[in-house]
Amino acid sequence: MNTVIMWVGLALLVALLTFMNQKQVYSSKVKRAYRELRMLAQKVRAEQSETSDLGGWEASISEMEKHPNEFNKLDKEIGLRQAFVQYLERHYPQDTRLPELQEAAAYRKDSVWGIKIGN
Repeated sequence: MNTVIMWVGLALLVALLTFMNQKQVYSSKVKRAYRELRMLAQKVRAEQSETSDLGGWEASISEMEKHPNEFNKLDKEIGLRQAFVQYLERHYPQDTRLPELQEAAAYRKDSVWGIKIGN
């Protein structure tokens, strides 16, 4: 009887962990950064970005870099790296990070895990 209870408990634990993984429970900082980056990328594409947006870009990107899987998902969804490069090219063309970021933006990942498949 004890083994049955143990197996049922283990199954419930696995189900709970699976559910929590699907819900993607993240802190409010990550959610805020996610929304901020979506909005900033949209502003860049609509050519409405401003030089004062740099602080928002840097703060949100640094927060998302703590969660690389989510960062890569966002990059795949909205082309985050390309949008940031466009922003820097438009407002800060002398930025020393620009060549490195241009190279990273040119390399599109085929999956969330960053594995390049094919050519």
